[in-house]
Amino acid sequence: MKAARAATPREWAIAVAGGLALAALLVTLLRSGNAPAPPPAQVPATPPVASAPALPPVPAASGTAAPADLALTGLRIGPDGGMAIIRAGDRQFRLAPGRSLPDGRRLLRVEPGRAILATSGGELVLAFPDTALAAPASTPPGGDPTAWRLALSPVRGPGGAISGWRLDSLAGLAPLARAGLAVGDVLLAVDGSPLISEEKIIELPQELAANGQISLTYRRAGSERQARIAR
Repeated sequence: MKAARAATPREWAIAVAGGLALAALLVTLLRSGNAPAPPPAQVPATPPVASAPALPPVPAASGTAAPADLALTGLRIGPDGGMAIIRAGDRQFRLAPGRSLPDGRRLLRVEPGRAILATSGGELVLAFPDTALAAPASTPPGGDPTAWRLALSPVRGPGGAISGWRLDSLAGLAPLARAGLAVGDVLLAVDGSPLISEEKIIELPQELAANGQISLTYRRAGSERQARIAR
């Protein structure tokens, strides 16, 4: 077996020079901060998150907007279906469910604080204005007819049609009291026009305010009498 050959002085010089050069390079890299960075860690990909389904749009409220010339001025709820007093233009009408205004809009039902009418465009909701946000409703011509309507009850004939209105109270009806009318009298006609509908009673204070006086035909103890009613 041959003995290993000893390195020559030239080979030793080359090896030493190479080592010095490598050491100088490492020192330079460390001082400049350009040492090679370790490879970035591999982060597992995050699966995409499914987007939440879009919510369906909120349906618009049904019903049509109330016109400016129509307003609710009175309301009563009761086992008989109740009633609503509605101002249309400069006139007021008392409607029970199923009754209609002159323009054909019909009262469907009354609920706390509002009345629902049936129109050609759908249901129309009339409600009392919010007194905290809106100005008070204007007083109808002749004043509020509620006192007249509450003080009178219909008298019906054999066929069920209204033939007059019995005076049950004089509370709030000073013009009738001054003219000598008494509880139990039956109002038959005003200025010759028969009082055969609820609308006629509601219009009485308006006619009295417009004309200053009205001629009232009434029945007492079986006989008809006349009275001049002044405001």
